[in-house]
Amino acid sequence: MSTPLSDLHRTLAGLTRETDAVWLNRVANDPAVLPNVMGFLEPPLDLAPLVADHRNICLSGEHGAIVFHHHMPGLYAAHPMFLEAGRGKWGTAFATAARHWLFTRTDAVEIIAWCPRGNPAAKVLAKSLGFTYEMTNRRGWALGGEVVPADVYTLLIQHWMRDAPGLVERGRWFHEKLDSEHERLGASVQPSEPDLARDRYVGAAWEMILGGQTGKGLVFNSRWAAFSQDEPAELVMQEPLAIRAAGSVLIVRDGDFYAAALADAA
Repeated sequence: MSTPLSDLHRTLAGLTRETDAVWLNRVANDPAVLPNVMGFLEPPLDLAPLVADHRNICLSGEHGAIVFHHHMPGLYAAHPMFLEAGRGKWGTAFATAARHWLFTRTDAVEIIAWCPRGNPAAKVLAKSLGFTYEMTNRRGWALGGEVVPADVYTLLIQHWMRDAPGLVERGRWFHEKLDSEHERLGASVQPSEPDLARDRYVGAAWEMILGGQTGKGLVFNSRWAAFSQDEPAELVMQEPLAIRAAGSVLIVRDGDFYAAALADAA
């Protein structure tokens, strides 16, 4: 087994997308969790209908889960549910990885976090993950049998990219692998110098491409190219997935890539 690129990638390996509600129902109906997640519903909660709608993303780990409820293309609301053993360091690491999973493996470009008055932990978690205040819904939640206001916090994908963990490591992985592939093809190689900004944004794009979101990854690669005045990557073909980038035609397969040819020779 290969060594994970970062702590973020190590945590990602422990995430599971649930296809049934058994674990989610167990967590949601735990006495320490239920009061904060039931909202306007009546217990016991059954999340099976939510899981059955495949537009929703339900990610679980050892001590809890996060349900990302699909509202419209690109927009999801996050509903974290952590058992007592998962609150604190584990919950923050899990939520950080789940946020990464959603942005890199789905169409998500914005995540909503509902922070009801009377549940300060929800706001602490949202702020720690980079969410910013958007508005207050005066009748946004039910807590303790009463309707309470809920502060709405949001996170845009562009803001996530600025400091999310794991992206710089993926960018370095890409450039080091690219240098190796160029050398294999007989090109004169000047090893790429570390560049935190470039590695971060190229890394984000490649996390999306490797996560099955090729079009999305290329869009955000083009956004970075506009900032940096670089040449954007472009799609050559879908099957096999081939991308023209950084002087090569790259074939993407099984979470990796190889250079099929130098671009000038393709």
